[in-house]
Amino acid sequence: MLCAMCGNDQARVYTRRTESGETKLYLCPDCYRRFMSGKASDTKNVRRACPSCGTTLDEFRKTGYLGCADCYSAFREELIPTIRVLQGRLYHTGKDPVRALGDEQAELEEELADAQKTGDKFLEQRIRYRLSVIHRLLSGGDE
Repeated sequence: MLCAMCGNDQARVYTRRTESGETKLYLCPDCYRRFMSGKASDTKNVRRACPSCGTTLDEFRKTGYLGCADCYSAFREELIPTIRVLQGRLYHTGKDPVRALGDEQAELEEELADAQKTGDKFLEQRIRYRLSVIHRLLSGGDE
């Protein structure tokens, strides 16, 4: 994790007790010394920003959008809980092709029933062909 103040050096976690409770500061040792000496007056002045694009953590919290791929590294600790809530897991597992084919199969079966009601033989034939392809894919064959 990078320093919240300078955004350049590797940060360490410092816990500071205040009247409102404990505050965790992610600062490099140099910035921590400056902070504790009074040159940086309070934690509100500490604005974390992505070193690549300059997007701040406050901007992400307001908009829900990150500026670039490096933002994921810069704001990793803050993003983990959000990602877990939204995705259910931390790592992207990709699309589920079997489920997608199953969904398409269900839709095509409905379209086939409609085509049979209207008597559209050409559409019926096209849908049956696609259903046969899906059936082969789901049973382990190649397209």
